Amino acid sequence: MRAPASTLEIVQAWAAQDPARPVLREDDSELGYGAFAGMLLQCAALLRADGVRKGERVAVSGPGFGIQMVVLLACEALGAVTLSFQAEGDPDAGFLFTQVDRVFSGRAQALPAGVRFHLLDAGFVERIAAPYRGDPPQWTPAAWDEPARISRTSGSTGRSKFMLLRRQAQEQWVRPARDLLGYGRDTRLLLLGPLVINAIFARASQCLRQGGMLLAGHGRDIARLAPTDIYGLPLQLERLLAELPGGYVAHRPVSVATAGGLASPALRAQAAAVFGGRILNRYGGNEVHVVCDELDADGTGVLAPGVEVRVLDEGGRPLPDGEVGILAVRTPAMVEGYLDRPEETAAAFRDGWFVSGDLGAIVGSRRLRLVGRHDELVNIGGLKVPCAKLEELLRGQPGIADAAVLAVHLQGGAVSLGVAVVAAAGMTQEQAAQAVQRALQLGPQQAVRLLFLDAIPRLAMGKTDRMALMRLFSS
Repeated sequence: MRAPASTLEIVQAWAAQDPARPVLREDDSELGYGAFAGMLLQCAALLRADGVRKGERVAVSGPGFGIQMVVLLACEALGAVTLSFQAEGDPDAGFLFTQVDRVFSGRAQALPAGVRFHLLDAGFVERIAAPYRGDPPQWTPAAWDEPARISRTSGSTGRSKFMLLRRQAQEQWVRPARDLLGYGRDTRLLLLGPLVINAIFARASQCLRQGGMLLAGHGRDIARLAPTDIYGLPLQLERLLAELPGGYVAHRPVSVATAGGLASPALRAQAAAVFGGRILNRYGGNEVHVVCDELDADGTGVLAPGVEVRVLDEGGRPLPDGEVGILAVRTPAMVEGYLDRPEETAAAFRDGWFVSGDLGAIVGSRRLRLVGRHDELVNIGGLKVPCAKLEELLRGQPGIADAAVLAVHLQGGAVSLGVAVVAAAGMTQEQAAQAVQRALQLGPQQAVRLLFLDAIPRLAMGKTDRMALMRLFSS
Protein backbone atom coordinates (compact mmCIF):
# COMPACT_ATOMS: atom_id res chain seq x y z
CA MET A 1 0.00 0.00 0.00
CA ARG A 2 1.27 3.47 -0.87
CA ALA A 3 2.06 5.91 1.94
CA PRO A 4 -0.47 8.71 2.56
CA ALA A 5 -0.08 11.88 0.49
CA SER A 6 2.52 14.41 1.54
CA THR A 7 1.83 18.14 1.97
CA LEU A 8 3.48 18.78 -1.41
CA GLU A 9 1.01 16.52 -3.18
CA ILE A 10 -1.92 18.25 -1.51
CA VAL A 11 -0.52 21.66 -2.53
CA GLN A 12 -0.35 20.34 -6.11
CA ALA A 13 -4.05 19.55 -5.97
CA TRP A 14 -4.92 23.04 -4.69
CA ALA A 15 -2.72 24.57 -7.40
CA ALA A 16 -4.53 22.65 -10.12
CA GLN A 17 -7.86 23.91 -8.77
CA ASP A 18 -6.95 27.57 -8.22
CA PRO A 19 -3.37 28.46 -9.25
CA ALA A 20 -3.72 32.23 -8.74
CA ARG A 21 -4.91 32.03 -5.14
CA PRO A 22 -2.20 33.43 -2.80
CA VAL A 23 -0.30 30.93 -0.66
CA LEU A 24 2.63 32.84 0.85
CA ARG A 25 3.42 36.45 1.76
CA GLU A 26 6.92 37.22 2.99
CA ASP A 27 8.37 40.74 3.22
CA ASP A 28 7.04 42.52 0.10
CA SER A 29 6.55 39.46 -2.09
CA GLU A 30 3.48 37.30 -2.59
CA LEU A 31 3.25 33.88 -4.22
CA GLY A 32 0.28 32.00 -5.65
CA TYR A 33 -0.44 28.28 -5.32
CA GLY A 34 0.48 27.62 -8.95
CA ALA A 35 3.93 29.23 -8.68
CA PHE A 36 4.52 27.67 -5.27
CA ALA A 37 3.64 24.19 -6.54
CA GLY A 38 5.99 24.72 -9.49
CA MET A 39 8.84 25.62 -7.13
CA LEU A 40 8.13 22.52 -5.06
CA LEU A 41 8.21 20.30 -8.17
CA GLN A 42 11.39 21.88 -9.48
CA CYS A 43 13.08 21.63 -6.08
CA ALA A 44 12.09 17.98 -5.64
CA ALA A 45 13.36 17.13 -9.13
CA LEU A 46 16.71 18.83 -8.43
CA LEU A 47 17.05 17.08 -5.08
CA ARG A 48 16.25 13.67 -6.54
CA ALA A 49 18.75 14.24 -9.36
CA ASP A 50 21.34 15.13 -6.73
CA GLY A 51 20.70 11.85 -4.92
CA VAL A 52 18.37 12.80 -2.06
CA ARG A 53 16.65 9.54 -1.23
CA LYS A 54 14.09 8.06 1.12
CA GLY A 55 15.30 7.74 4.70
CA GLU A 56 18.17 10.21 4.25
CA ARG A 57 18.42 12.84 7.00
CA VAL A 58 18.39 16.45 5.80
CA ALA A 59 18.90 19.61 7.91
CA VAL A 60 17.48 22.90 6.56
CA SER A 61 17.89 26.55 7.56
CA GLY A 62 17.31 29.95 5.91
CA PRO A 63 17.40 32.28 4.07
CA GLY A 64 13.81 33.24 4.60
CA PHE A 65 10.72 31.33 5.59
CA GLY A 66 9.46 30.47 2.12
CA ILE A 67 12.61 28.85 0.75
CA GLN A 68 12.88 26.71 3.89
CA MET A 69 9.31 25.49 3.41
CA VAL A 70 10.01 24.61 -0.22
CA VAL A 71 13.09 22.53 0.62
CA LEU A 72 11.45 20.88 3.64
CA LEU A 73 8.30 19.91 1.74
CA ALA A 74 10.25 18.66 -1.27
CA CYS A 75 12.41 16.48 0.99
CA GLU A 76 9.31 15.24 2.80
CA ALA A 77 7.67 14.17 -0.48
CA LEU A 78 10.83 12.25 -1.40
CA GLY A 79 10.72 10.43 1.96
CA ALA A 80 13.74 12.16 3.50
CA VAL A 81 13.80 12.83 7.24
CA THR A 82 13.84 16.61 7.85
CA LEU A 83 15.34 18.70 10.63
CA SER A 84 15.27 22.51 10.99
CA PHE A 85 18.05 24.61 12.49
CA GLN A 86 19.21 28.21 12.86
CA ALA A 87 21.73 29.29 10.22
CA GLU A 88 23.55 31.44 12.77
CA GLY A 89 24.15 30.87 16.46
CA ASP A 90 22.38 27.52 16.79
CA PRO A 91 23.73 26.20 20.13
CA ASP A 92 23.06 22.60 19.07
CA ALA A 93 24.69 22.75 15.65
CA GLY A 94 27.66 20.61 16.68
CA PHE A 95 25.39 17.73 17.67
CA LEU A 96 22.69 18.01 15.03
CA PHE A 97 25.21 17.94 12.17
CA THR A 98 26.37 14.52 13.39
CA GLN A 99 22.80 13.24 12.92
CA VAL A 100 22.28 14.18 9.26
CA ASP A 101 23.51 13.28 5.78
CA ARG A 102 22.96 16.67 4.12
CA VAL A 103 22.69 20.32 5.12
CA PHE A 104 20.84 23.03 3.16
CA SER A 105 21.52 26.58 4.34
CA GLY A 106 21.97 30.14 3.17
CA ARG A 107 25.24 30.30 5.13
CA ALA A 108 28.32 28.10 5.12
CA GLN A 109 28.42 25.63 8.02
CA ALA A 110 31.27 23.71 9.68
CA LEU A 111 30.26 20.11 9.00
CA PRO A 112 31.68 16.71 9.91
CA ALA A 113 33.36 14.68 7.20
CA GLY A 114 30.88 12.92 4.94
CA VAL A 115 28.00 15.42 5.42
CA ARG A 116 27.11 17.11 2.12
CA PHE A 117 26.47 20.86 2.03
CA HIS A 118 24.07 22.68 -0.33
CA LEU A 119 24.09 26.48 -0.44
CA LEU A 120 20.66 28.09 -0.65
CA ASP A 121 21.84 31.16 -2.55
CA ALA A 122 20.27 33.32 -5.25
CA GLY A 123 21.32 30.78 -7.87
CA PHE A 124 19.44 27.99 -6.11
CA VAL A 125 16.33 30.17 -5.81
CA GLU A 126 16.60 31.06 -9.50
CA ARG A 127 16.80 27.38 -10.48
CA ILE A 128 13.73 26.31 -8.51
CA ALA A 129 11.76 29.34 -9.71
CA ALA A 130 12.23 28.31 -13.35
CA PRO A 131 9.15 26.83 -15.06
CA TYR A 132 8.91 23.11 -14.40
CA ARG A 133 9.13 20.83 -17.44
CA GLY A 134 8.40 17.15 -17.55
CA ASP A 135 6.52 14.66 -15.42
CA PRO A 136 6.51 15.01 -11.62
CA PRO A 137 9.07 12.94 -9.73
CA GLN A 138 7.88 9.73 -8.17
CA TRP A 139 6.72 10.61 -4.66
CA THR A 140 7.87 8.29 -1.88
CA PRO A 141 6.75 9.89 1.42
CA ALA A 142 7.40 8.00 4.62
CA ALA A 143 4.96 5.29 5.64
CA TRP A 144 3.28 5.48 9.05
CA ASP A 145 6.03 3.52 10.82
CA GLU A 146 8.98 5.15 9.02
CA PRO A 147 11.02 8.15 10.30
CA ALA A 148 9.77 11.52 9.03
CA ARG A 149 11.05 14.38 11.21
CA ILE A 150 13.66 15.18 13.86
CA SER A 151 12.56 17.75 16.42
CA ARG A 152 14.12 19.08 19.60
CA THR A 153 13.30 20.36 23.07
CA SER A 154 13.59 24.08 23.79
CA GLY A 155 16.97 23.79 25.54
CA SER A 156 16.01 26.43 28.12
CA THR A 157 17.73 24.52 30.94
CA GLY A 158 20.65 23.06 28.97
CA ARG A 159 21.50 21.57 25.59
CA SER A 160 18.45 20.63 23.55
CA LYS A 161 17.46 16.98 23.31
CA PHE A 162 16.64 15.66 19.83
CA MET A 163 13.85 13.22 18.99
CA LEU A 164 12.98 11.13 15.96
CA LEU A 165 9.31 11.29 14.96
CA ARG A 166 7.84 8.57 12.81
CA ARG A 167 5.29 9.59 10.19
CA GLN A 168 2.36 8.60 12.39
CA ALA A 169 3.57 10.87 15.20
CA GLN A 170 4.38 13.80 12.90
CA GLU A 171 0.94 13.53 11.28
CA GLN A 172 -0.57 14.01 14.75
CA TRP A 173 1.24 17.36 14.86
CA VAL A 174 0.01 18.32 11.40
CA ARG A 175 -3.57 17.08 11.77
CA PRO A 176 -4.43 16.35 15.42
CA ALA A 177 -7.46 14.31 16.44
CA ARG A 178 -9.35 17.51 17.20
CA ASP A 179 -8.33 20.93 15.93
CA LEU A 180 -9.91 23.99 17.50
CA LEU A 181 -8.24 26.41 15.09
CA GLY A 182 -10.29 25.50 12.03
CA TYR A 183 -8.01 26.59 9.17
CA GLY A 184 -9.59 26.82 5.72
CA ARG A 185 -9.27 28.44 2.29
CA ASP A 186 -9.78 31.92 3.73
CA THR A 187 -7.14 31.50 6.44
CA ARG A 188 -4.25 33.98 6.52
CA LEU A 189 -1.96 32.47 9.16
CA LEU A 190 0.75 34.66 10.70
CA LEU A 191 3.44 32.42 12.22
CA LEU A 192 5.47 34.09 14.95
CA GLY A 193 8.28 31.57 15.43
CA PRO A 194 11.00 29.90 13.38
CA LEU A 195 10.67 26.49 11.75
CA VAL A 196 13.09 25.14 14.37
CA ILE A 197 9.92 24.82 16.46
CA ASN A 198 8.16 21.70 15.16
CA ALA A 199 4.76 23.15 16.06
CA ILE A 200 5.43 26.05 13.66
CA PHE A 201 6.36 23.71 10.80
CA ALA A 202 3.34 21.52 11.55
CA ARG A 203 0.95 24.51 11.64
CA ALA A 204 2.35 25.79 8.35
CA SER A 205 1.84 22.35 6.80
CA GLN A 206 -1.71 22.11 8.12
CA CYS A 207 -2.61 25.53 6.75
CA LEU A 208 -1.26 24.58 3.30
CA ARG A 209 -3.21 21.33 3.32
CA GLN A 210 -6.40 23.30 3.95
CA GLY A 211 -5.69 25.71 1.09
CA GLY A 212 -4.85 28.65 3.34
CA MET A 213 -2.15 31.33 3.16
CA LEU A 214 1.05 31.64 5.20
CA LEU A 215 2.32 35.01 6.42
CA ALA A 216 5.83 35.88 7.59
CA GLY A 217 6.40 39.37 8.94
CA HIS A 218 6.52 41.75 11.89
CA GLY A 219 4.02 43.60 14.01
CA ARG A 220 4.80 46.90 12.30
CA ASP A 221 3.40 45.39 9.07
CA ILE A 222 0.23 44.01 10.66
CA ALA A 223 -2.18 46.09 8.58
CA ARG A 224 -0.59 44.91 5.31
CA LEU A 225 -0.41 41.29 6.48
CA ALA A 226 -4.06 41.32 7.62
CA PRO A 227 -3.99 37.91 9.36
CA THR A 228 -7.10 35.96 10.24
CA ASP A 229 -5.10 33.70 12.58
CA ILE A 230 -1.89 34.05 14.63
CA TYR A 231 0.19 31.22 16.08
CA GLY A 232 3.31 31.17 18.27
CA LEU A 233 4.72 30.98 21.78
CA PRO A 234 3.41 33.35 24.46
CA LEU A 235 6.69 35.30 24.46
CA GLN A 236 6.50 35.65 20.69
CA LEU A 237 2.97 37.00 21.04
CA GLU A 238 4.26 39.52 23.59
CA ARG A 239 6.92 40.60 21.08
CA LEU A 240 4.32 40.97 18.31
CA LEU A 241 2.09 43.12 20.51
CA ALA A 242 5.06 45.34 21.41
CA GLU A 243 5.84 45.83 17.69
CA LEU A 244 2.33 46.90 16.69
CA PRO A 245 1.74 50.52 15.65
CA GLY A 246 0.42 52.64 18.50
CA GLY A 247 -3.32 52.32 18.99
CA TYR A 248 -3.68 49.48 16.49
CA VAL A 249 -6.90 47.44 16.76
CA ALA A 250 -7.80 44.74 14.23
CA HIS A 251 -10.75 45.73 12.05
CA ARG A 252 -12.08 42.15 12.16
CA PRO A 253 -11.69 39.35 14.76
CA VAL A 254 -8.36 37.52 14.61
CA SER A 255 -7.93 34.14 16.32
CA VAL A 256 -4.76 33.95 18.43
CA ALA A 257 -3.32 30.60 19.51
CA THR A 258 -0.26 29.99 21.67
CA ALA A 259 1.60 26.89 22.82
CA GLY A 260 4.82 26.13 24.67
CA GLY A 261 3.95 27.89 27.92
CA LEU A 262 1.12 29.42 29.92
CA ALA A 263 -0.33 32.62 28.50
CA SER A 264 -0.84 34.97 31.44
CA PRO A 265 -4.23 36.60 32.06
CA ALA A 266 -2.64 39.98 31.24
CA LEU A 267 -1.33 38.72 27.90
CA ARG A 268 -4.70 37.16 27.07
CA ALA A 269 -6.49 40.38 27.91
CA GLN A 270 -4.11 42.48 25.81
CA ALA A 271 -4.38 40.12 22.83
CA ALA A 272 -8.18 40.05 23.12
CA ALA A 273 -8.35 43.86 23.23
CA VAL A 274 -6.17 44.22 20.13
CA PHE A 275 -7.36 41.32 17.99
CA GLY A 276 -10.93 40.80 19.22
CA GLY A 277 -11.04 37.08 18.43
CA ARG A 278 -10.65 33.80 20.23
CA ILE A 279 -7.57 33.49 22.46
CA LEU A 280 -6.46 29.85 22.71
CA ASN A 281 -3.58 28.57 24.87
CA ARG A 282 -2.60 24.96 24.21
CA TYR A 283 -0.58 22.77 26.60
CA GLY A 284 1.70 19.98 25.43
CA GLY A 285 5.34 19.05 24.97
CA ASN A 286 7.84 18.30 22.24
CA GLU A 287 7.94 14.68 23.37
CA VAL A 288 4.16 14.15 23.34
CA HIS A 289 2.50 16.96 21.32
CA VAL A 290 -0.91 18.14 22.61
CA VAL A 291 -2.01 17.28 26.14
CA CYS A 292 -4.81 19.86 26.52
CA ASP A 293 -6.29 21.59 23.47
CA GLU A 294 -7.00 24.71 25.50
CA LEU A 295 -6.10 26.06 28.93
CA ASP A 296 -8.09 28.75 30.68
CA ALA A 297 -6.50 31.73 32.41
CA ASP A 298 -5.97 29.63 35.55
CA GLY A 299 -4.09 26.90 33.67
CA THR A 300 -6.95 24.35 33.64
CA GLY A 301 -8.02 22.44 30.55
CA VAL A 302 -9.62 19.25 29.24
CA LEU A 303 -7.34 16.43 28.07
CA ALA A 304 -7.25 16.06 24.29
CA PRO A 305 -8.68 12.91 22.67
CA GLY A 306 -6.33 9.95 22.96
CA VAL A 307 -4.31 11.50 25.80
CA GLU A 308 -3.77 9.75 29.13
CA VAL A 309 -2.25 11.39 32.22
CA ARG A 310 -1.05 10.09 35.56
CA VAL A 311 -0.01 12.27 38.49
CA LEU A 312 2.99 10.89 40.38
CA ASP A 313 4.82 11.69 43.60
CA GLU A 314 8.62 12.05 43.81
CA GLY A 315 8.95 8.28 44.07
CA GLY A 316 6.89 7.61 40.94
CA ARG A 317 3.79 6.45 42.84
CA PRO A 318 0.32 7.52 41.60
CA LEU A 319 -1.40 10.31 43.53
CA PRO A 320 -5.17 10.65 43.99
CA ASP A 321 -7.18 13.22 42.07
CA GLY A 322 -6.77 16.74 43.38
CA GLU A 323 -3.19 16.33 44.59
CA VAL A 324 -0.37 18.10 42.78
CA GLY A 325 2.44 15.92 41.44
CA ILE A 326 4.64 15.21 38.45
CA LEU A 327 2.73 14.58 35.23
CA ALA A 328 3.27 11.34 33.30
CA VAL A 329 1.72 11.44 29.84
CA ARG A 330 0.89 9.00 27.04
CA THR A 331 -0.30 10.28 23.64
CA PRO A 332 -0.62 9.05 20.03
CA ALA A 333 2.26 11.38 19.05
CA MET A 334 4.71 10.34 21.77
CA VAL A 335 8.31 9.78 20.67
CA GLU A 336 10.33 6.74 21.72
CA GLY A 337 13.21 8.60 23.37
CA TYR A 338 16.08 11.03 22.83
CA LEU A 339 18.74 10.58 20.18
CA ASP A 340 22.09 9.51 21.70
CA ARG A 341 20.85 10.24 25.26
CA PRO A 342 20.25 6.74 26.73
CA GLU A 343 20.34 7.76 30.41
CA GLU A 344 17.92 10.65 29.95
CA THR A 345 15.70 8.46 27.79
CA ALA A 346 15.56 5.83 30.52
CA ALA A 347 14.72 8.48 33.14
CA ALA A 348 11.95 10.18 31.14
CA PHE A 349 10.36 7.29 29.22
CA ARG A 350 9.13 4.59 31.59
CA ASP A 351 6.82 1.68 30.81
CA GLY A 352 5.27 3.43 27.81
CA TRP A 353 4.81 6.77 29.61
CA PHE A 354 6.67 10.06 29.30
CA VAL A 355 7.45 11.44 32.76
CA SER A 356 7.56 15.19 32.24
CA GLY A 357 9.02 17.92 34.38
CA ASP A 358 5.58 19.51 34.69
CA LEU A 359 3.49 19.70 37.84
CA GLY A 360 -0.28 19.45 37.87
CA ALA A 361 -3.39 17.83 39.31
CA ILE A 362 -6.48 16.05 37.98
CA VAL A 363 -9.36 18.25 39.12
CA GLY A 364 -12.34 16.60 37.41
CA SER A 365 -13.31 14.22 34.65
CA ARG A 366 -10.41 14.54 32.19
CA ARG A 367 -9.70 17.99 33.57
CA LEU A 368 -6.08 18.89 34.27
CA ARG A 369 -4.79 21.90 36.19
CA LEU A 370 -1.23 22.79 35.24
CA VAL A 371 0.86 24.26 38.07
CA GLY A 372 4.27 24.74 36.48
CA ARG A 373 7.62 23.13 35.84
CA HIS A 374 9.05 20.89 38.57
CA ASP A 375 12.48 22.43 37.96
CA GLU A 376 11.17 26.02 37.79
CA LEU A 377 9.72 26.44 41.26
CA VAL A 378 11.22 28.90 43.73
CA ASN A 379 10.77 29.22 47.48
CA ILE A 380 8.98 32.39 48.61
CA GLY A 381 8.32 32.51 52.34
CA GLY A 382 8.31 28.71 52.53
CA LEU A 383 5.92 28.28 49.58
CA LYS A 384 6.88 26.75 46.24
CA VAL A 385 5.85 29.22 43.52
CA PRO A 386 6.24 28.79 39.72
CA CYS A 387 8.76 31.18 38.20
CA ALA A 388 6.27 32.03 35.46
CA LYS A 389 3.81 33.46 37.99
CA LEU A 390 6.47 35.73 39.47
CA GLU A 391 7.63 36.83 36.03
CA GLU A 392 4.06 37.72 35.14
CA LEU A 393 3.78 39.88 38.27
CA LEU A 394 7.05 41.64 37.50
CA ARG A 395 6.21 42.36 33.86
CA GLY A 396 2.99 43.97 35.03
CA GLN A 397 4.90 46.64 36.97
CA PRO A 398 5.26 50.04 35.25
CA GLY A 399 8.96 50.23 36.14
CA ILE A 400 9.89 46.88 34.53
CA ALA A 401 10.06 46.16 30.79
CA ASP A 402 11.00 42.47 31.09
CA ALA A 403 11.96 39.99 33.79
CA ALA A 404 13.08 36.44 34.49
CA VAL A 405 13.15 34.50 37.77
CA LEU A 406 14.97 31.35 38.85
CA ALA A 407 16.48 29.67 41.90
CA VAL A 408 20.15 30.63 42.19
CA HIS A 409 22.66 28.45 44.03
CA LEU A 410 25.24 30.72 45.61
CA GLN A 411 28.65 29.83 46.96
CA GLY A 412 28.44 27.62 50.02
CA GLY A 413 25.30 25.87 48.76
CA ALA A 414 22.81 28.57 49.76
CA VAL A 415 19.81 29.04 47.50
CA SER A 416 18.34 32.45 46.83
CA LEU A 417 15.77 33.97 44.53
CA GLY A 418 17.41 35.17 41.33
CA VAL A 419 15.57 38.07 39.73
CA ALA A 420 16.81 39.52 36.43
CA VAL A 421 15.04 42.66 35.23
CA VAL A 422 15.15 45.06 32.33
CA ALA A 423 14.18 48.49 33.62
CA ALA A 424 11.53 50.35 31.66
CA ALA A 425 12.57 53.39 29.64
CA GLY A 426 13.27 56.35 31.91
CA MET A 427 13.43 54.24 35.07
CA THR A 428 16.47 54.06 37.31
CA GLN A 429 17.75 50.79 38.76
CA GLU A 430 16.61 51.96 42.20
CA GLN A 431 13.07 52.54 40.92
CA ALA A 432 13.07 49.14 39.20
CA ALA A 433 14.30 47.50 42.44
CA GLN A 434 11.42 49.12 44.31
CA ALA A 435 9.04 47.74 41.69
CA VAL A 436 10.44 44.24 42.29
CA GLN A 437 9.90 44.57 46.03
CA ARG A 438 6.41 45.92 45.53
CA ALA A 439 5.38 43.15 43.13
CA LEU A 440 6.84 40.17 45.03
CA GLN A 441 6.30 41.50 48.58
CA LEU A 442 9.56 39.93 49.73
CA GLY A 443 10.13 39.52 53.45
CA PRO A 444 13.36 40.58 55.22
CA GLN A 445 14.51 36.93 55.49
CA GLN A 446 14.12 36.26 51.76
CA ALA A 447 17.53 35.88 50.09
CA VAL A 448 17.44 37.68 46.73
CA ARG A 449 20.01 38.20 44.00
CA LEU A 450 18.90 41.11 41.78
CA LEU A 451 20.47 41.49 38.34
CA PHE A 452 19.89 44.38 35.93
CA LEU A 453 20.23 43.58 32.21
CA ASP A 454 19.76 45.37 28.90
CA ALA A 455 17.84 42.32 27.63
CA ILE A 456 16.78 38.93 29.02
CA PRO A 457 18.70 36.19 27.16
CA ARG A 458 16.34 34.26 24.91
CA LEU A 459 16.64 31.09 22.85
CA ALA A 460 15.67 30.86 19.18
CA MET A 461 12.31 29.46 20.29
CA GLY A 462 11.65 32.59 22.38
CA LYS A 463 11.96 30.99 25.81
CA THR A 464 14.29 32.34 28.48
CA ASP A 465 17.80 30.91 28.19
CA ARG A 466 18.04 29.84 31.83
CA MET A 467 21.53 28.40 31.47
CA ALA A 468 22.84 31.71 30.13
CA LEU A 469 20.97 33.52 32.87
CA MET A 470 22.48 31.25 35.51
CA ARG A 471 25.96 32.06 34.19
CA LEU A 472 25.21 35.78 34.50
CA PHE A 473 24.07 35.31 38.11
CA SER A 474 27.22 33.32 38.88
CA SER A 475 29.67 35.79 37.34
